[in-house]
Amino acid sequence: MDIAKRIQLVVDRSANSKNAADQAVKMAKELNAELSSLYVVNTHMHKTPNVIKAMVRTGKKQLITIKETASNMKINLITSTVLVGGPTNDILKETKFNQADLLIIGAGENSPQGSVPGKLIRKAKCNLLLVRSDPAIGDFTKILVLTNDIKLERAPLFAANMAKRYSAELTACYVVDVEQAMIRDRIVYLQEASNCNIARMPHRALGEKVPISPTLLDKLNTDQTNEGYRVIDTVARIAKDAGVDVNSVILKGKPAEEIIKYAEEGDFDLIVMEHTSRSKVSQLLLGSIPEKVARNASCSVMIVNRAS
Repeated sequence: MDIAKRIQLVVDRSANSKNAADQAVKMAKELNAELSSLYVVNTHMHKTPNVIKAMVRTGKKQLITIKETASNMKINLITSTVLVGGPTNDILKETKFNQADLLIIGAGENSPQGSVPGKLIRKAKCNLLLVRSDPAIGDFTKILVLTNDIKLERAPLFAANMAKRYSAELTACYVVDVEQAMIRDRIVYLQEASNCNIARMPHRALGEKVPISPTLLDKLNTDQTNEGYRVIDTVARIAKDAGVDVNSVILKGKPAEEIIKYAEEGDFDLIVMEHTSRSKVSQLLLGSIPEKVARNASCSVMIVNRAS
């Protein structure tokens, strides 16, 4: 199963851009994939004509270096383009035009939620690799895949294929979400408030917060943990079908924080996650787990929208 046939590389002046370029070239060689390179001059940041011209010259120099490297490694570089405009839309248009199935860009250093990588996580239709690790250190050797939903099989399948291709160690991680499973208060709604006149029913005011009993909290925790084991078993089956062994771990806490911590302590060089849709309000208030991980992880992050 192919991991990528056409790779779209995006470079700029950010700290991890060179790492992204090196990673894209290495992956194109390893996967025998076609490569396209793109430098976007961000007119939201650079507005004066002289600055824009200087940025265009910088972009052309970077693309020439990538072209020379690709030529030396006998990689088919199909396009090399400098675009001037709004980065996110231009990147997505170019990626679609080139029919790329993998988009590679440098990860922002603790970038804000509205950054280009964050917008690409939400809008990209193909798989997205946000590069932070230095490819010169070596290929992917330890891959961590988040598996918090038994219905989401694209990330486990993609991670298994990556592990097989790179002979990497694969670990499946499930996080018992204390913010969801261990809610300590519930809200009294209209029906319950109206029933409080019934004999022996405790009086509850509409909108009142009622503490959940420790027994129920324990049950919620147990149910979530058991669900974790079921999900891990499903991932193990997917990996086995792909010919890959998988380690497993169940963590407890806030998913993004626990994943970042576990990946750093375990010296993983790639985190694989499946993007899930959130409402615009939810994204505004909470962001998404992939965005939080991509902004703060110490290693590269792959956001999976397609299994292959």
